[in-house]
Amino acid sequence: MSMTTPQGGANYGQGADGGLITAVTPTQGPRVPFQTGFVRIPESKRQTRSGLAQAYRNMSPAMRQALAQQLKDAGYKTPVTSKFSIKVRDAFLEANEDLNDEITFRFQNDPAYFDNNSYDLSTFLKELSNSGADDKGPSVVRRKTEYRPETIDNVIISAFQDLTGRGPSQEELDKYRAKATQRLDRPSAMGETVYRNLPGGKVQEQITKEAFDPRQFLYSQIAKTDEAKANKIFSFYDAFKKVLGV
Repeated sequence: MSMTTPQGGANYGQGADGGLITAVTPTQGPRVPFQTGFVRIPESKRQTRSGLAQAYRNMSPAMRQALAQQLKDAGYKTPVTSKFSIKVRDAFLEANEDLNDEITFRFQNDPAYFDNNSYDLSTFLKELSNSGADDKGPSVVRRKTEYRPETIDNVIISAFQDLTGRGPSQEELDKYRAKATQRLDRPSAMGETVYRNLPGGKVQEQITKEAFDPRQFLYSQIAKTDEAKANKIFSFYDAFKKVLGV
């Protein structure tokens, strides 16, 4: 299946079937207009969460062991075992969600990357763990942002007021606070700056990826609820503009 060119890049990676992008490979197709330039749309492979769960269950013991080690090396909280493990399965699903987000981010911000590079879960986990890096390779600085619980609560309250016209119940507050906290604990939630020397050694390139923003995440989660869709008190686009201060 090929990726379609998203309008403004806003919906890239959000498959109508709920599937996650699990791998992309370059193509030699024509370049198409995207944002301020032209890009080639890479070939993509998608998989649903249920499909991924079944794939893990059907792995051989050796494959489950190798996967668990990769996840652990990349920072996911999981045991290393060849046996079926709910913790490893859940970490596998989380890693694929993070992979989908990373591919989406790269396509929206650096689409030329996919002109010559394939990307899948193995590549993503190696980048997180920095495995295979030598002394001459790029140096990476990661940053983790801590949020106070009341800060998360205030975002949830604002999102409910903007998108549904009411405040959240205590149950809803607890639910979305837990969702945001869980995402913030993932390795991919950290901000990252990569430094590498360009050929010649006189110029250093710096590539910065912003840390996970719970505001955008919470607004997008609450906007998906039936109540938010039915009320349409505050459009999702306008809500995002408010969050981003534009």
